[in-house]
Amino acid sequence: MPSEAELLSQCMRSPSEAARRLVYADWLEERGDTRAQFLRAQAVVRSVEPDHPQRFELEARLSVARIGLDPAWLMKVEPERAHLLSSELARCRCLNQSRHHALHLHDEPQDTECVPWRKLLDAIDRAATEQVEEFAPLRALSAEERRWIVTLPPSIGRLKSLKRLILYGSELVRLPPEIGELTSLEEFVPYTSYRLHWFPYELSRCGYARSTVSTRAIYGNFKTRLMFPQLAPVQRTAVRRPCSVCSTPFEDVGLGRRWISMRVGTDVLPLLVHACSDACLAALPKPPDGYVQQAHSGGLGLVQSSAR
Repeated sequence: MPSEAELLSQCMRSPSEAARRLVYADWLEERGDTRAQFLRAQAVVRSVEPDHPQRFELEARLSVARIGLDPAWLMKVEPERAHLLSSELARCRCLNQSRHHALHLHDEPQDTECVPWRKLLDAIDRAATEQVEEFAPLRALSAEERRWIVTLPPSIGRLKSLKRLILYGSELVRLPPEIGELTSLEEFVPYTSYRLHWFPYELSRCGYARSTVSTRAIYGNFKTRLMFPQLAPVQRTAVRRPCSVCSTPFEDVGLGRRWISMRVGTDVLPLLVHACSDACLAALPKPPDGYVQQAHSGGLGLVQSSAR
């Protein structure tokens, strides 16, 4: 029987291998150690893509399981969040990768139990009640607190009167599709979110005219031609979600999961589509000149124009 040190070492050597993590969870559970619950919840979160519709719910369960655990242990089993428990900055190697190196979507889980997240939820509640036209929630957070926010909550879609969304200086890695519900939006400023490489297709529904995006950091940008990650069918049971194109709920198995480059506001952005049918894929607009001219699944085999 291996020792805990050996099991932990195996997990650290192969952080993406679920089987080793679950063996360690079994070992802990046999000894009545509640850390087993965290490892099991973590394995479930890691089994779905960051754009999966159940991701937020699963991350919330993981956040509850994380409460009270030893930070030193968490740094070993959750290396993607180790920077939050140390003085290190979040690292993004995507911009330094060769065009021949496969990229993957950032998959850091959002801690929905941390204080900064609670502050963000409260700020959205107040903004919805007051029907504000400008919302800059990160201004009320310190630089240290902003590091804990890697996405926005689905409740952002409640801000129906919002005209200006200011997310300057964020550490965001993704946005929820509910951002497309901000139909009054006129200006969108996620600058300088250098780890925010893509956007949900639903963002194109906002209709804003002005934006400031760190374009060099996005997939397919004409100056860098940062590679698009390969998209594959979902690995778990089909789930119901609204179609990105027509909004009709459907059983999604990832067959309509595509990238498309589109002009939104003042920028050409890489948008992630979840289409319910071939007809909805065919209804997607033609990308601007200089970009891949159709919806695609990304990957190393994708041919892009040369960077300028």
